[in-house]
Amino acid sequence: MNKGLTAIKEVTREEVMGLAQNGLRELFDLASYKVCDATTGDVQSHFVYDMSTHRCYLIDLKTSYELVTAFYSGGDKQSILQSLNGIAKSVH
Repeated sequence: MNKGLTAIKEVTREEVMGLAQNGLRELFDLASYKVCDATTGDVQSHFVYDMSTHRCYLIDLKTSYELVTAFYSGGDKQSILQSLNGIAKSVH
């Protein structure tokens, strides 16, 4: 798992809802985090949502792919959690 994963930016609930006009899909959850994607027209966006702080972080496709692949291919959950924590800290 790439420990250098970062967020593009923190987004508000209103921004998420604007990007999720065609629905928000939960890809997986781990500890207090949910990894989701959403579409608006032909644009797909990817997010990490921290349920403990109610903050949401926009991530790129590569970061989303690395997280989802690690989670569903039996990756070390502690390592994935560290990456999620790093994403949340990357914009503070």
